[in-house]
Amino acid sequence: MKFKDLYERGLNRKVNPAVSASDLSEDTVLTEIVEYVFTQEIIVNLYNILVNIKVNQGSHVGIWINGYYGSGKSHFLKYASYCLSNKYGDMAFIRLIEATQELLLGDKDTSVLEQANVSLSELKSLQNWYVNKADVEMVMFNIGDVHDANADRANTFTTIFWNQFNARRGYNSFNLSMAQYLEKALDDDGKFEEFKEYVKSKGYDWERNISRFAAGRLDLALQMAKEVDPALAIDVIRERILKNDVNVSVEAFASEMKEYLGNKNNRNFRIMFFVDEVSQFIGEHRDLLLQLQSLVKRLDEVCESQVWISCTAQQTLEDVVKNVGGSDTNPEDEVGKILGRFEVRASLQGTSPEYITQKRILDKKGEVEIQLEDLFNKNKAMLDAQFILPSTYQSYKNKEDFAAFYPFVPYQFQLIMRVLDSFVNMNYVDKQVKGNERSLLNITFSIAQKTAECEVGEFIPFDRFFGAMFQGSMQHLGQRAIANAREALKFIKDDEKQSFYRRVVNVLFMVCNLSDVDKQGFSATIDNIVTLLMTKMDANKAAIKEDVSQVLDFLMDKAVIRKIRTNNGTEIYEFYTEEESQVAQIIKNQKVDSNTYTEELYKIIYEHFGFTPSTNKETYATRSFNVGGNVDGKNILSNNPDVVVDFMTTASTDSPDQFAFTNQPNHLVFFLYSLFKDDQELRQNFLDFCRVQCFAQEQAISEERQRTKRIFQERAKDMYQKDIKPKFRDLLDNCPVISGQDILPQSVLGNSKNKERYKVAITYHLQNLYRSAEFVNEQEYPKTQSELASKILRPIDPTLLNMPLSNAEKKVKDFLDRSPHDVTVADIVRQFAKVPYGWADCCSIYVVNELVRRHLYAYNYNNNPNVNREDVARNIVRDASRFTIEPAKAISQDVLNAFIEAWKHIFNVVSIKGSNDSTELYRSCKETQNSALSRLLVHYRELSKKVNGCPFASVIEEAITLMEKWTTIRDPKDFFVTITDAKESASALFDKCKSINLFVDDQFDIFKKVKKFLDENRDNFAFLPEDQKEVLVCLKAMNEDMEPWEHMPSYKKIMTNLNGRLNECKSSLIETIKTSYNKVFDELEEYAAGIKVDRDKFATRDTTILQKTNSNNFYALQANANVTDFYEEQMKLINEAVPKPPVSRPYPPAPEGNGVVKEPTVTPRTRRIVHLNTHTTHPIHSEEDIDLYLQRLKEQLMQYIGGGNDIIVS
Repeated sequence: MKFKDLYERGLNRKVNPAVSASDLSEDTVLTEIVEYVFTQEIIVNLYNILVNIKVNQGSHVGIWINGYYGSGKSHFLKYASYCLSNKYGDMAFIRLIEATQELLLGDKDTSVLEQANVSLSELKSLQNWYVNKADVEMVMFNIGDVHDANADRANTFTTIFWNQFNARRGYNSFNLSMAQYLEKALDDDGKFEEFKEYVKSKGYDWERNISRFAAGRLDLALQMAKEVDPALAIDVIRERILKNDVNVSVEAFASEMKEYLGNKNNRNFRIMFFVDEVSQFIGEHRDLLLQLQSLVKRLDEVCESQVWISCTAQQTLEDVVKNVGGSDTNPEDEVGKILGRFEVRASLQGTSPEYITQKRILDKKGEVEIQLEDLFNKNKAMLDAQFILPSTYQSYKNKEDFAAFYPFVPYQFQLIMRVLDSFVNMNYVDKQVKGNERSLLNITFSIAQKTAECEVGEFIPFDRFFGAMFQGSMQHLGQRAIANAREALKFIKDDEKQSFYRRVVNVLFMVCNLSDVDKQGFSATIDNIVTLLMTKMDANKAAIKEDVSQVLDFLMDKAVIRKIRTNNGTEIYEFYTEEESQVAQIIKNQKVDSNTYTEELYKIIYEHFGFTPSTNKETYATRSFNVGGNVDGKNILSNNPDVVVDFMTTASTDSPDQFAFTNQPNHLVFFLYSLFKDDQELRQNFLDFCRVQCFAQEQAISEERQRTKRIFQERAKDMYQKDIKPKFRDLLDNCPVISGQDILPQSVLGNSKNKERYKVAITYHLQNLYRSAEFVNEQEYPKTQSELASKILRPIDPTLLNMPLSNAEKKVKDFLDRSPHDVTVADIVRQFAKVPYGWADCCSIYVVNELVRRHLYAYNYNNNPNVNREDVARNIVRDASRFTIEPAKAISQDVLNAFIEAWKHIFNVVSIKGSNDSTELYRSCKETQNSALSRLLVHYRELSKKVNGCPFASVIEEAITLMEKWTTIRDPKDFFVTITDAKESASALFDKCKSINLFVDDQFDIFKKVKKFLDENRDNFAFLPEDQKEVLVCLKAMNEDMEPWEHMPSYKKIMTNLNGRLNECKSSLIETIKTSYNKVFDELEEYAAGIKVDRDKFATRDTTILQKTNSNNFYALQANANVTDFYEEQMKLINEAVPKPPVSRPYPPAPEGNGVVKEPTVTPRTRRIVHLNTHTTHPIHSEEDIDLYLQRLKEQLMQYIGGGNDIIVS
């Protein structure tokens, strides 16, 4: 049996998935009635509409029918219109009643029908009323198609409804004034049909040419109308049409409808407006929704439930209200009130497209159903095995399901609808191709026709859905998305093989382009792909899977698809976009150098083991060891390493034992190669990841390329996190570990992982390498430089000399004794940091210092053979290369005893620290800050600063010089002998210093006071009387006195006497100044008052006298007593302040009010100071000589007379 023999209705008929409201041809109507598929929801919706139109069970006349695009709204609307039709009503009701009866008598739940009170009797009653009593006129239109964009927006709905109602009456539907004033007038007079015939007789077609008549031949139309109906007032009609004088309002339209109903005079008469796609038309326009609300409300009020408006929409009415900003919950909301106008609701959202498809296309013949059920029973186990699907998708639930859907599989309809929805959202196909009833009918019927000749026992595979009809709707973007795959198929030359590859590509392309949400339910795994390709019950699924695997590998190699691993380890495939495919090919051709490979592998190692450049230190015993690192022989950590850790993913041998044989002693090897070489997938994935990293460094040629680059980087990162890194971590945790030439036994490594495994391995390696490290790993050995310094500064215990050497001390002593050249501390540190010791620097230095403390060796620091312990403690770590280790030298006890005696005598001390140890003695006397020498030297340096400039300061300087000389002696023995030899002389010098120190403590303040007195009055002493000059000489002798403390009382007494005499001189000078300046100010003030100059124009008396007397220098006071310059200066200021006379006028002064002429202001006479030349070379002997001398003075004075000034001779 062939597939074509299965179907009840056959495959040669026409199936029109897209129902057109305007297609009312006989064949179309019969098909739409006969093939209409009823569900309980559809029956209930039809029932509610039909019941309310007959008898309004609510308060308004609005019907709202909503359903998504392609859900069958238009078909539902047409079927409702067929029930209301006089011509098709009886047939439509019969189909409705038969379908209801079939559901009610079937074995399925019919609670939906029962809850809506749907019964056969009620339907038959409705049939009787509509067929035999009712008269229903229907106005059906798509509002978007008939809307005039140029019409008045304020009356959009009213204009559309009125025009469409006019079209129903046979009038034009675009010129309302023409319809109302001409066509309706003729119709009212019963002349409209006669008029159209008359127009036709004149060679015109009214319905076809009305727009021409309205635009330019109105007079001709009116003339013909007048000839048909002489009663017409064509002049009035013409004026109203030209002015478009129509009251377009809801009220006017309601009146029009009321008038029309009145003419019918039939309570069973109904007018139905069926308006399609209303929600799309309204969109977000609040005003349009309010217009519709007003229209429905007023028609209900005026027409008493005889006019109904039925709207179809893709959205619910609540969604439409919310889209325009209204509330669907607030009854007071202006827009929300429309919810009450549309009380009759019909939703087609719940209608199952696959159910409609099964009923219209796949419905089987009765005998076929029996045969298919038997086929299912025989092959149920095989079917279950062939169709293993994700949990949200179903195969055949039972034999009835098998009979209903075969040769299709139920999951295919669910899956193809999601594919179609995704393709629409991605703009891969036309918007009309959506996962809905219309598209599913279309595609299913097309597939059924193409597979008509297939034999029963086969299945229609899912790739069939990617047929010509699907591809014919594919947009440019979709074509580009699959173009790479199609190009790749050209490499397959075998036609049969290419056909299978194409099937896989088609299935992959559909499943890979599901939405992200749908991919979670049906992902592109190899098992799912095999299931989608299933064509036979007994097909070898394993063989198909192998074939599919080859196709997938081929497509990945051609950069068409990629494989990814999910979090749960599932491998799924994804299509590359066109741009991604190009980038994938570029990445595939990238050459990965060893640097990139090593760096990326090192990142995994770093994260897993914590193996980083900033922390490449490992502590074992007492020392922190530098750790170097290599990945496949390439250095990643250097820093002069002590040990090296190798990570090997490639080697000349895969045997750890053979590799260990040639391994270097200080190398610790994580031998990954033996495991890594067999994991081909990991090797490939890691190589691909490295290629992406190389590609990421290249400059993007465009923004799109940059976006694609980021996508590949994110994908590579995802693969890295989910696949690469976990596998490498596993390799690191399980690979063999080689220390030197030993493979670490499992008993050492145990079950340690991550950082713990690395720590165990490196500790074992260090322990194996540095076997003598434990010699210094004891409590007494210092761990830090500060601890080392403390150890060095310890006093020497006499019992130390008799204690046996430790193991560490023996090793160092042996090295020193065998060394043929000078050995520095740095040499010791380097030697004992090496294998097999590995000692910390502090420990090596500590061991050396212990040998020095035993007097077996001594330090020489910067060629100084005797180094104090403070210098050693402070500098030995930093300057280890400057500390030379030499055999120790001894000093006799006699020398020490003589030194001790001299030291006590010189510094007057009772005891000395370290008297039995020359080194300690030298250090405590010379090097320590608390020694008598250091303390006295510090004190005398401070004392020297105080007495600087004093005659006795040289004694202190001599003592300082002597002590500083002692501190520069670097040889202990020389130091001891020098001090001993200077015993008496130094003691005498220090005694003098003690006298000076006592003087400074007791009398130095008086000394400084006298010295200050002499310095400050150096000039003033000239004003002393002659009898005080010798006294002054005695006082000045203090500045040369080497022992002034003997005469300080006398010096103080002389200073007091001389100070009194100086004060007397100063008082006399000040009195002279005051007398002279008071006389000058008396004269100046009198003169200023006489010429009317204000007092503030020249200097003040008290301030001037205070300034002139405010000086301690007697010479300055003596100079200030001369007032000549001051007098002239102040006189000048007064003269400049004299008021200026008014400007003289060329005419006599005008008389004042009483006729008296006012005299001009007289300018006061000012004084002028002149200097006469009073010097004469002629001797004066007689009165005549005097007269001659005076005559010359007179001549000089006469030069200043007559200038309006009074002359003052200075």
